Amino acid sequence: MVLKNKRYIFLPLALAVYAIAMAVIGYPNYKQSGNLKEFWIIVGVCLAMAVLLHFVLKRREKNREKFKK
Repeated sequence: MVLKNKRYIFLPLALAVYAIAMAVIGYPNYKQSGNLKEFWIIVGVCLAMAVLLHFVLKRREKNREKFKK
């Protein structure tokens, strides 16, 4: 398979890695201020959006392949 067709894997994975890296960097500030509930909500929403993006891009790629034939 061509690397271009795997975009539905790499883009959400990159966004998830970025969200996790930002969570690791920001965790001490949230812990110090006592807003851990807000922190976990933000991290959860970011990761959920990455998963949702994966499925949207996968469906889009499948539809694109279906109409090419």
